[in-house]
Amino acid sequence: MQEKLSFIHCADLHLDSPFTGLNHLPDRIFQEIKKSTFKALDNLIDVAIKKKVDFILMVGDVFDQTNQSVYAQMQFLKACETLHHAGIAVYLSFGNHDYLQRSLLQFKFPENVHIFTDDTVGSFIFEKNQKQLATIYGFSYLERAVHKNKTEEYQKVSNTPYHIGMLHGSVKQQTDHDVYAPFQVSELDNKGFDYWALGHIHKRQQLKQAPPIVYSGNIQGRSKKETGEKGCYYVEMDGNSVDLTFCPLQTIRFETITLDVNQCTTIQQLEKALDEKIEQIHNTYGKTILRIQLTNFQEVVETWFYEEMIADVIAFLNEKMTIKHDWIWIQAIELSEQKYIDKEALRQGDHFLGEMLRSFENTELKEELEPLWKHRQARKHLTKLTKEDETEIIDQAENLLIYQLLRKEER
Repeated sequence: MQEKLSFIHCADLHLDSPFTGLNHLPDRIFQEIKKSTFKALDNLIDVAIKKKVDFILMVGDVFDQTNQSVYAQMQFLKACETLHHAGIAVYLSFGNHDYLQRSLLQFKFPENVHIFTDDTVGSFIFEKNQKQLATIYGFSYLERAVHKNKTEEYQKVSNTPYHIGMLHGSVKQQTDHDVYAPFQVSELDNKGFDYWALGHIHKRQQLKQAPPIVYSGNIQGRSKKETGEKGCYYVEMDGNSVDLTFCPLQTIRFETITLDVNQCTTIQQLEKALDEKIEQIHNTYGKTILRIQLTNFQEVVETWFYEEMIADVIAFLNEKMTIKHDWIWIQAIELSEQKYIDKEALRQGDHFLGEMLRSFENTELKEELEPLWKHRQARKHLTKLTKEDETEIIDQAENLLIYQLLRKEER
């Protein structure tokens, strides 16, 4: 009879994330946000100790940058020492954000920490009750981008009951994330391993049930794209049986919600509807950075939006909600659609507005914004734009111009 095994699978801790795009928030809240990745790490350690796991797998991007602050390294070292005192091993690999620099290895880690220091796949044997119970395989990034398929390097090297692969990478067909260490699910499946602990993709997902091929996601959301619960998986293995339990770790949530405002014909009614919805979110989630999309809205709401009256409502509600300990911060209120204008019909029109909208199709936003990124002060407050960000900015600019040139004129 095989001995049972339990462990935590986590990845993408991104300790010391700067949260640059949120540095305009009130300082008390911004400082909480900056420490949220470390609080999530504390929660991770608490879960591991409470569950009495055998070990923790940390699958890349433990730190947000390759040049970590001393504070971040000390906090991580403290966490490892706490686990050492609890008799819990740590298996650690580095990813594209924190690709391995020798400066980190100058810190003396306790003997429970096992680091994959090479960019070729290596292995460690985990022993329990004087038995070799599991072989754990992995590698670290030694540079920012690893484009090589590493699956061929994962080969069983022992006769332990369990074989576990750690891989910081992405499926070859991935389109909404940088593709590093690309693999096919079938390639991992064919290795005959008992569990694949994946990192790099921040959305938790199970690519295959048996054997489990799993992204744990990151442990703390960091932007509007990383909504919902964030955390780790508690994994129990008993022979051929594998049970996964998700454990939330985040201290601050990012959420995007919709609000039907069909009955709102005055700004006061809108404020009341928003206030009630926000109170529900507060009672359910606690500290939250919130985006709200207004749906089914009357034409007057569009006017409030573009005339920045809704911006005043946001300022009022944020002032009210940030007084509380479990604060809510409204990051944005958006219209779910350009409801009263057929933008695509306008785009095809033989007139100035149509010509202007067509010109947006060839807009290179990076060129337009380049002076901002080169500005010594401005660039400190900017974050890298994704293709999705660029599309959203252009769409919002089009909508504003349509309102200014057409809708406002009608009024």
